[in-house]
Amino acid sequence: MNQRIAIAIEDDGTKEIVAEHFGRCSKFYVCELDNEKKILKTEIYFNPLSGEHGGSCQLPAYVKQFNVNTIIAGGMGQQAVSNFLSNGIEVITAAGLYYHEAINLFIQGKLNGYDACKHGNDHN
Repeated sequence: MNQRIAIAIEDDGTKEIVAEHFGRCSKFYVCELDNEKKILKTEIYFNPLSGEHGGSCQLPAYVKQFNVNTIIAGGMGQQAVSNFLSNGIEVITAAGLYYHEAINLFIQGKLNGYDACKHGNDHN
């Protein structure tokens, strides 16, 4: 069975990095991998709540419609983490990586686990 991974992306026009904050990403890359972990296709979905801090609690339902198994972001509040996990979607945090680094490390099995944001700013 194929696996689908969503990666939250910040794009400044010159580089695409894993978004430091899930809710503020500009778009999501959704990569479909076959059983041998080869990328079959990549789809792009723009974040309808881009830049809105409180949007991260609404975004798990948006991302879920893309039938993903895993979400990768730089950081994410506990509520968003809980929303993904309750829908059977694995959460991985990987701050500071370029998009291609993140997908390659995931394919190699070197990315896993998450740390929910612990600072204030409505991340309960």
